[in-house]
Formats: sequence, C-alpha cells, structure tokens
Amino acid sequence: MTFVENLVEAARGILPAMIAMPLMLLPFIIMEQVRPAGERPGWRDYSMNVLINWTTMLLTLPVGIAAGMASVALRAYLPWRPIAFDFDTIGTLPRVGGAIEIAAMIFVPLLLHDLWFYWAHRIEHRVPFLWEFHKLHHSDERMNCSTFARDHFLQATWIAIFPILTLGLVIDLDAVQAGQAAVLSGLALSLISMFYHSGIRIEIPLLDTILVTPQVHRIHHSRDPLHHDRNFADVLPVMDILFGTYHRPTPGEFPATGLGDLGSSPRGLWSAQGVPAILGLKAIAGRGRGQTPG
Repeated sequence: MTFVENLVEAARGILPAMIAMPLMLLPFIIMEQVRPAGERPGWRDYSMNVLINWTTMLLTLPVGIAAGMASVALRAYLPWRPIAFDFDTIGTLPRVGGAIEIAAMIFVPLLLHDLWFYWAHRIEHRVPFLWEFHKLHHSDERMNCSTFARDHFLQATWIAIFPILTLGLVIDLDAVQAGQAAVLSGLALSLISMFYHSGIRIEIPLLDTILVTPQVHRIHHSRDPLHHDRNFADVLPVMDILFGTYHRPTPGEFPATGLGDLGSSPRGLWSAQGVPAILGLKAIAGRGRGQTPG
C-alpha cells in the first residue's frame, strides 16, 4: 500500500477509538464529581481535553505511518535478522494457554512501553523544546481522567516514533498478532492511564510501589517544586524506584496541579496545539526561554 492509502486506512481505523474514548471516561467522571481530589473538574475541562486528543490523533497519523513504513523498508539492509516471536506458541499450553496468550499480548507491550517511556519522559523534562510540547499535558489545573489524553501532537510523535521505528527492526511479529497486541495493550494502557490521571480522592498505599495510582501520579503533576521531576513512570513505579525519582505520597497528600509559575492553561485549540509548536521551534533555534521544571 502507498503512504496515502495507509493514511486513509489508518484514519478510518481510529474513528471508533475517537468515539469510544469519551464513553470510557464516564465512570471516572462520575467518581471525580462525587469524591474530587481537589477543585472539581467542569465539563469544559473534559471537552477541551477530548478535542486536544482528537486533533493529536489525526495530526500524528502521518508520522506514525511514515515511521512504520521506514521500519519495514530498512529491514532489507539490516546486518541481522529480526527475532521471530509468536504469541500462538504460548497459546498451545494446555488449559491455561489461551489466557496466558492474551495476558502476554497485554503485558509484554506494556513492559516494553514503560522501559522506553520512562526515559523519554525524563528527557522531555530536561530538553527545552520537548518541554514546550509536554507542557500542555502539565498545564491542566484541574487534573482529571481526561488529562491522560491531553498530549500535544509533537509530544505524542516523540513518544511514539522511537518504538515504531525500532521494534520492527528487532522483533519479527506477524502483522495480525501485532495488531491484536496493539489493540489489547492500548486498551489496557488507556484504562490504567484514565484511572491514575483521575482526580478522585482515593488512597491505595498497598499498590503505590507496584502500579501507578492516582495519588502517585498526582505528585508528578504537582505545582510544588519539591515534587518536580518525580514519578515519571507510566505503568510500573519500579523504574522510578530503581533510578531515584520515586516519591511515595504521604497520607492525605493531594497537591494542587498545573504549571504554577511555569505557565498557564491554554484556552483554545490553537493555544494548545499551535503555540507550543512555535515555542518549541524557537527553543530549537535558541531563541526561546527554555525554562524546564528541573
């Protein structure tokens, strides 16, 4: 398929996700309204984040497809053969094979994602032009379940392009299985991310070092400089624990979120998508302020 054909097909494919995402938010929205962790989010907060997500999904498609096609083209020039991997082999185990196969399709991609995401996230907080893109995500002053989707399209491109371009050069996975794993792990990641971004006043200390919880991730979004550059992991806090960036929340610790002195929350799609792109280009050219949380 040509690039344009792939782009059209991918655009059709994301339409169900664009429709399903707001519906998936509803249970979390109800809980945030009943038991808010801070200032109660309003409908404008939710709708703005959904619109940002929709535009980001559409704007990142061309880059993602180009990276995937480049990965396939580069295989012919590799001095090694990609490692063959087949989820069906796991499924042949007696009795429990099917369940383990589904679990592997969910958790193997999540583990690989977290290994890359942790370092990509830390870099975003250190490199000025990447911070200009990532700042949109941190600007939500009433952090809520829809904040998980509040990503600038160039930040989403940065997070996605490395694994798209490189994993295909290392692992040879059947296209159908790759698609199934992407759907299952993507759905799991979305639900987990909606949960830990949610503004629900809930404390789960037994899980705080095993899985990213709402209280753990709220520390990362805190305005308090003492919390800056803490709790970068996307799913598993073990990465933060290993590399000294973990902050375990104390009982009742639900700090205010947003950029504080580092900026304000955008009020429209242009200020959310267009302005950060311009500021990022200025930072690359050395004409920006280059102020990062660290």
